[in-house]
Amino acid sequence: MYLHVGQDIMVATDAIVAILSKELLDTSKDVRELYARLRSEGRVSGNIKEAKTLVVTRTGIILSNISANTLVRRAGRLEDSDR
Repeated sequence: MYLHVGQDIMVATDAIVAILSKELLDTSKDVRELYARLRSEGRVSGNIKEAKTLVVTRTGIILSNISANTLVRRAGRLEDSDR
């Protein structure tokens, strides 16, 4: 299944590692370090100024303007429909 994460981007649900609130960039050293490393490697897509959520995938981070709660709910509905 695929999850729409905003800005016309669809991500395979099995490629998603985590859906994190952007606020964690301010409060979590580990998230800041992951973001900085992937950004330096060119593996971050999206606009940080508009982002509400970091969608961590096996290949990088997608910055989404959709809230983490909304994305988690959408992903849960996809899993329920897959059963």
